[in-house]
Amino acid sequence: MEAQTGDENSMLELYRTALRLRRDNPALGDGTMTWHDAPAGILAFHRAPGFVCVVNLSDEAYQLPDHTAIQLASGPIADGLLEPEHAVWLAV
Repeated sequence: MEAQTGDENSMLELYRTALRLRRDNPALGDGTMTWHDAPAGILAFHRAPGFVCVVNLSDEAYQLPDHTAIQLASGPIADGLLEPEHAVWLAV
């Protein structure tokens, strides 16, 4: 755990950020979840107010939907593309 503390690319810091965002974002509490139409291998859903989660389980990069900010990503996002085996939380 000590080796991951403070390393912005570590799984520990990813989880700490996710927990902080969940606590601070009303869209991550109770409420309705709406699935988005997406190609095979892509899971995407929306929660009000203004939250979208996209998970790429496919073999190809996926163009993210329009958003105002990336709140959390499990890996780098380049040119708006979510790489395979990654997930992202978006503000919309």
